Amino acid sequence: MKRELIYTILDLEEWNQEATCRFCRGLNKAVCQIRTRSKVTHSIIENDYACESCKEKFESNELPKCERCGRLKTKSNIDFSSGEYICDCIKDNEDLEEKELPALPQEERQSTFYERQINGLREELATTEEELQIEREEVANFHEKSKEWNKKQKQELLDRIKKLEAEIEQLKKLTSQELGAKLAAYEAENERLKTQLEQLTSQQITQIEAPPKNGSIKNFFKFGLK
Repeated sequence: MKRELIYTILDLEEWNQEATCRFCRGLNKAVCQIRTRSKVTHSIIENDYACESCKEKFESNELPKCERCGRLKTKSNIDFSSGEYICDCIKDNEDLEEKELPALPQEERQSTFYERQINGLREELATTEEELQIEREEVANFHEKSKEWNKKQKQELLDRIKKLEAEIEQLKKLTSQELGAKLAAYEAENERLKTQLEQLTSQQITQIEAPPKNGSIKNFFKFGLK
């Protein structure tokens, strides 16, 4: 079985407070250590130091890793003559197959136990942050749609008010006789629509009680508003 690795961000210990970053150029002060262990045997593979910038890159999964063994690539493994990265797994010709038996619970060291707890809490934190981000996006999307709907409703009301104001101005210009004739026309149109509605309702009830015979269903749908 090929060796699997787990990585844990830990605070700097008292004796390595002056450590520098092993990933970026220069002597940038380290703010944490990144411990790499075998997932099965819990043995330590590497113990690297990272500055604030490289810590953020690690948390975003942007720090490069060896394609063969999975170690984080450090500047100490760059060959000065060729400028290429040469991992310890190649230098030492490591066998990447797990040879040792898995560590038993009672054999687990206290430091390993705490590292496992830290990794579990970090995973829970990442999941919670992802869920919160999804909720924020949903709330923002709801507010945006609500804003668009309110804007549309407001514009429709403004257009209706403008139309009514224009109609009022037209009615003001009419004489009493013209106003009476227009009102009578509105009432007649209203009665006509009511009659059509009653006829449509009555025909629908009749068809429900006695469905049309074969060949007559097309005639049923010929009724329409004039």
